[in-house]
Amino acid sequence: MVAESEPRKLKIVQSLVFYPRGGSAQVVRYLSRALIDLGHQVHLATGSLSDGDPEHEASRFYGDIPLTMVDYTEAWRGFKEGRNPISPEWDAPFHPSYEDKAGVPDRAFYKVNSDEYAALRRSWEALFQDIKRRFQPDLIHLHHLNHMHLAAAEVYRELPRASQLHGTEIKMLENLANLEEEKLEEAPFRSLWRGIMTEAAQSVKHFFAISPDVRQRGMTEFGLEDQDLTVIPNGVDISLFKPRGWTDTKKLDFLRQILLEQPRGWDESGVAGSVGYSESDLKRFGTASGGLKPLLMFVGRFLDFKRVPLLIEAVADVNARFEMGDEWPPFNLLVWGGMPGEWEGRHPYTVARELGLTNVFFTGWLPHAILSKGLNLADVFVAPSYYEPFGQVFLEAMASGMPVIATRSGGPTSFVLDTGPNANGWFAEVDDVQSLAETLYSALEDGPERSRRGANALELVRKEYSWAGIARHYVAAYRQLIE
Repeated sequence: MVAESEPRKLKIVQSLVFYPRGGSAQVVRYLSRALIDLGHQVHLATGSLSDGDPEHEASRFYGDIPLTMVDYTEAWRGFKEGRNPISPEWDAPFHPSYEDKAGVPDRAFYKVNSDEYAALRRSWEALFQDIKRRFQPDLIHLHHLNHMHLAAAEVYRELPRASQLHGTEIKMLENLANLEEEKLEEAPFRSLWRGIMTEAAQSVKHFFAISPDVRQRGMTEFGLEDQDLTVIPNGVDISLFKPRGWTDTKKLDFLRQILLEQPRGWDESGVAGSVGYSESDLKRFGTASGGLKPLLMFVGRFLDFKRVPLLIEAVADVNARFEMGDEWPPFNLLVWGGMPGEWEGRHPYTVARELGLTNVFFTGWLPHAILSKGLNLADVFVAPSYYEPFGQVFLEAMASGMPVIATRSGGPTSFVLDTGPNANGWFAEVDDVQSLAETLYSALEDGPERSRRGANALELVRKEYSWAGIARHYVAAYRQLIE
């Protein structure tokens, strides 16, 4: 009897146009490593930036994963000199963004003209040609949706190509569709980029969506059929994100380090460290009995859809629900994140100051490895986003043993449960300060329920969201596409 041979190992190109920043870069890094651990070969095509932050350098961020980079450093330096960073003059024009932010090199896609688009595409065709000479893949896995897809289609015409919808590309197109008449001039090349995005979508064989919500919106936006999209959620590094059993003393020492000794919080100056704290501020985390007050925690960028100002307004509302006393207010909020100088709408720190809040603290942006420890500081994770595409950090908080508070929208609705024996968090209504305040108050008032839901959160992530398990789902899908 002849034994069945094991399925052959695959050779995969993972590709991301952005330099390492934000959740999609984490997804690409973890997925690539998990695939390699399963015995497959991966080569990464990615952007990179040497701007003084080593975490933005692809070779450092991705470690020993084989990669080829589009280095945006020269274009970034040109931007600092007042030149156009997406100009065809650069060998590697700076990548655009799905978000419209002022004073940054990555202006919105819909503000990039046809000549600039052609230069962007050429730089990525050159990268793929370079990889092709050294690595012959079975499949191309492209993350997000943009000009990179059309470059890959030109170079790898015969290979199956899949695209991963992370949600931000869909959100941009939805926003363009809803743009009011008087604001149309703010998106001068919206028709160009809607066409490019549509052509990019048509160039791939299959889509992966990170949540059922993203899947449904992708079907609507690009006219896709059921069989065109597979939902595979993001995973969590459960060896890194885990409960650490810290004592109150350990937590205070860690808070002292990130808030007092090495402050990275920032105000409207955009300068990391422009917001700092003193020992008297640190005392507000403690109680008269020597313990710690319940701690809420937000993690993320200060983008409009994250609704951080709304969260801070809700904290002011919750404060008013508690009686004044020596330990008032009886809880704190730790705002972790915000890329220095990047915010949309009202700056969260300014909102907290205007409301006179003494129980809101800002850490600034800190590396992922430090976040994995920092999540052990808190009792409840909260992010009242408006249609969060997936919500990676929710799962990372849950892997740390924390219950979570989300809005009843977007990706978190696929893994957060707010009722029953398996409840692992709470929901508030979208864009509703009072609903969020009531939810926060309920969570803060019931310590045993926080513990129960946190235990359920931890169990769910360990059972269903490890990267090893998620990678096996991708491999099965890859094989179907190749066959």
